[in-house]
Amino acid sequence: MVANRGYNSTSTKTRLRLIEAASDILDEEGYPAFTARRIAGRAGVKPQLGHYYFRSMEELVVTVFQRSSANYFRLHDEALSSARPLHALWHLNCNIPEARRIPEYVALGKVYPALRAEMKASGDSYRALQVQAIEAICAQRGITDPPMPAIALAALMSSVARSMVIESGVGMTMGHEDIGAFVVAMLDLYEPG
Repeated sequence: MVANRGYNSTSTKTRLRLIEAASDILDEEGYPAFTARRIAGRAGVKPQLGHYYFRSMEELVVTVFQRSSANYFRLHDEALSSARPLHALWHLNCNIPEARRIPEYVALGKVYPALRAEMKASGDSYRALQVQAIEAICAQRGITDPPMPAIALAALMSSVARSMVIESGVGMTMGHEDIGAFVVAMLDLYEPG
């Protein structure tokens, strides 16, 4: 039996079109439309090609997530390298480029264990980098008794921003301005203007 080389291909045009189509479907139609037939149709290829390039739908959704995560990691790294990293990180998390996909990934994570594991691994990685940045800022500024532990501040920024992004997606913004001002005031204690 001949091995399927499509699984190992990472840059063919067809494989990339399938990934783009899957991303677009998650953005525009959500996880219920995340099917092999819909994705192949969107990519303009036969459904069998999806199985040539990806062993399963789980592998495809993990690949789509990894691509989103790589884009976010680049922006995350830029934020942490800025003059006021915590403020930049807060701004990034409130304006995540691929925010529409967050609830879709969560829903698909319930179906696909590999996606859930990938989401946890990347989330833990981001959180660890954020904690390191907060601790470094405290050390640089001589903050020996911070208003909250670094891990709590990192979780607060991430979870509040994510919640606001998700709520904004359905038009719910009540309280966002006030909670945003609270978070910025907290960050000003670590990074004065």
